[in-house]
Amino acid sequence: MGFELVALVVKARLWFSKSYAEAAGRFTIACQDLLSAGHNVEHQRLNIGMKGPAGEDLAIDIAVIGSLDSGKAIISSSGVHGVEGYPGSAIQLSIMDTLAKASPFDDHAVIIIHAINPYGMAWWRRFNENNVDLNRNFLRLDEEYSGVPEGYENVKDFINPKTIPKKNEYSFNIRALLLILKYGFNNLKQAIAEGQYQYPTAIQYGGSKLEKGPTMLIEWLSTNLGSIQKLFAIDHHTGLGPSGHDTLLLPLELRTNDKQKFDHLQEMFPGHIELLDAKSGIGYEIKGDLHQGLVNRFPNISWTYFTQEFGTFKPTKVIRASRDENRWTQWGNHIDEAGAKNHWTRYNLLRIFNPNDENWQEKIISRGNIVFDSATQYLLSDN
Repeated sequence: MGFELVALVVKARLWFSKSYAEAAGRFTIACQDLLSAGHNVEHQRLNIGMKGPAGEDLAIDIAVIGSLDSGKAIISSSGVHGVEGYPGSAIQLSIMDTLAKASPFDDHAVIIIHAINPYGMAWWRRFNENNVDLNRNFLRLDEEYSGVPEGYENVKDFINPKTIPKKNEYSFNIRALLLILKYGFNNLKQAIAEGQYQYPTAIQYGGSKLEKGPTMLIEWLSTNLGSIQKLFAIDHHTGLGPSGHDTLLLPLELRTNDKQKFDHLQEMFPGHIELLDAKSGIGYEIKGDLHQGLVNRFPNISWTYFTQEFGTFKPTKVIRASRDENRWTQWGNHIDEAGAKNHWTRYNLLRIFNPNDENWQEKIISRGNIVFDSATQYLLSDN
């Protein structure tokens, strides 16, 4: 490994925090560094009224860099899935560091939304304090919090057993294979991941109403996006796809409704664009994801958006980690949240979605910055 590559890997590792408290503290420092460098910066904390493992306040941090009056903005959001916030935070901190070294600007605004699910990030869960998957909670205004996906009942008991998890569950892979052979991998993927609104203790539960954190975020956006006409949004996730490769997931309807934009994004990011479609690629259709909810509530804005999804491990390993952690949370013999966190299922979940691998971390930081830069150029162009 050459010297320059070693230096890049070491630098990438430094952006990754070991706790929510550390990540939130570094975010505040990054805002201060931007101010010291002459940038126009506003930093607000949306406190959700809960505490983390070290007694820290849990909050969604938002930084606005540049000018909202410009009419153009790019959003980088992280942590809607809790533990996935550690790589997302690392990307955001590296972007803020790069911006601090560049000249101040007023032709657009950069909005950094850090840890949409601070509870999950702090306590090493994908879901929030009410076991809600926040990326299934942002329903459109005309949708109801009810129902389950087609085929969900076929897999409900397998993915949500009401027992304490075991490290060595040898039957898992066999049972999973039998279900795949019976129903088909893509059908199972869609049924499990789409989002369900009937079983509060099960995984992928989208809630019974808009949760507190999402409500506060939408209220903030309603107050601050009044002048924005053109917006590019990137939501950072991990878990799907080949390890270290980032897939840019677009809404299924974009190919039909705006083929010109779809084709242009494919040209910008060759080999990375896929649709949220269970029949092709790593994605699947989602009900109530972050971007659906925001686009629906801000129809006067011209939106371009995608999920930047970084691969980690094989699908069966990812789903088992989520399954095990939720089993422990719901049915384990812990007496408080600290006891729940101090368990192998929580640590395993953290490492499935935030691998402690230096080469993986380098890919995350590199591609996170490349995609952000390209999205900014697109925002500022005449497209």
